[in-house]
Amino acid sequence: MIYQLKVQLKHTRPPVWRRLLVPGEMTFAELHRVLQAAFGWMDQHLHTFYMTKVGGTARLRIEIGNEAAGWDGADYDEREETIGQWFVEEGDRAQYVYDFGDMWEHDIVLEKIVDPIPDALYPCCIKAVRAGLEEDSWGEVRGVDEEISPAKLTARVNAALAPFQRKAVGEKGEAKETKRVASKGRTEEVERDVWKTLFDRALAYRDLAPWTWMDDDHIFAVAAPDGESLYCTVIGALGQEYGLVIYIGEEGYMCLQDILSGTLHPKDAVFQERALLVSLAPRNHLERDDKALLRKHHIPVSGKQLLPMFRSFVPGYYPWFLSEEEAAWAAMALEQAVVVAERLRGGELALAAFSRGNRLFARVAERREDGLHWRDGWVPRPKAKKKETSALDIGTDELAKAKTLERAPLFVEFSVAYVNRPIQERRSERPYFPLLALAADAASGVILHHQVFRGQTDAKTLQQSFLAFARALGCVPSHVRVTKEHGPLLAPLLRELGVNMSTGPTPRSDEVRQLFEQFAI
Repeated sequence: MIYQLKVQLKHTRPPVWRRLLVPGEMTFAELHRVLQAAFGWMDQHLHTFYMTKVGGTARLRIEIGNEAAGWDGADYDEREETIGQWFVEEGDRAQYVYDFGDMWEHDIVLEKIVDPIPDALYPCCIKAVRAGLEEDSWGEVRGVDEEISPAKLTARVNAALAPFQRKAVGEKGEAKETKRVASKGRTEEVERDVWKTLFDRALAYRDLAPWTWMDDDHIFAVAAPDGESLYCTVIGALGQEYGLVIYIGEEGYMCLQDILSGTLHPKDAVFQERALLVSLAPRNHLERDDKALLRKHHIPVSGKQLLPMFRSFVPGYYPWFLSEEEAAWAAMALEQAVVVAERLRGGELALAAFSRGNRLFARVAERREDGLHWRDGWVPRPKAKKKETSALDIGTDELAKAKTLERAPLFVEFSVAYVNRPIQERRSERPYFPLLALAADAASGVILHHQVFRGQTDAKTLQQSFLAFARALGCVPSHVRVTKEHGPLLAPLLRELGVNMSTGPTPRSDEVRQLFEQFAI
């Protein structure tokens, strides 16, 4: 797509401005060179960009800087960020600052997004008004030269842009297309048809609005052709959030059951869910990459219609954008959700009766020579696996050293749990939720030990975390209270160390964890 930008040099009378057409895949580093040519600057000074309005929402200045020149304080690198990622809606704005001495500020406004003209060259200038100023001239210039006509000046600017011009990337007839599906510079190659199908089915699901007659306990399964079982529930009956949640495999289903039974608090579900969320939300709830993806598929983001937004949930990780495989699962689930919902509304199906006993109603995929076919069927209802007794998962040498520590008459609360402060170590990586290990004196509430790290809440992690606490304290407490869930995982180690263990709430640790989530940077 081609982005029409109006760029105006501030603090000049009369105003100096350019109207430019640039391709959406152009990076901000390339835009810098275009602006230098368009305004007649000589690129002798430092520069940076600030996004001030993204997706129709005003922002505190987000800096997209020139890290190649050692400008490492920016939020993003101009070599990695593209115009199409940040300019999403008409009216989105940025500021280009050139020469931090004279501080030449250029306002950039997205006027519209248009289809490329076949064989046309971009970037190009369609109107230029008033010549630019000279380098290092701030404080000397009160007005600008108006003698040159806009037509002549536009031709001059296009001549300066000629070294940067090329034909726009075509969108038809390509097997694949690069889609921006994650923030901070990450791109993925995904099949065009997968995403087109996903959006088409999400819009059909939205228009059907099955939440008006279905509840979130109307669970049905979709047996995908790759053997994966998808457990689906419609959300929106309460009028708060509309969409479809797709729980993946046995792990996902058991999480759903824990949520519905009340054994898993909704705020903690984000740490444990293996699911996909198809959310239908107003445009101000969408991130810039969601809006960019919608525009790539020619779905308008203006108006009051609910718009599709997709997220992947993986235990221990922050909700993220879908992979190609997940997009295919979501498309299949949406298609079958429409089928099930229409049959339920028509009285042909009664999920409350069918979802009984040890099996669930399912739509089952079968691959045939002429394509994919669907039929009604049943799948076993997943059951919670009997928890095996945890083993000691500590090395012999580590255990021997721990046994040499002094025993202290302390009653300690000990817990290891995720905190909702996601960490992204690299821009291209999915953020993760860190684990916070806490040990507190059960009587006074004094924090004896804390440790933030990346990992899973398994037996090895808990046992190693407890040993780290004991080494830091210089002794082994006589009594430890842990949660009911973590008791079986820690018991083998605590028995070896001769520590009395009880299970129950850990209020001191919970309070500190909440404070950590609230104030940690």
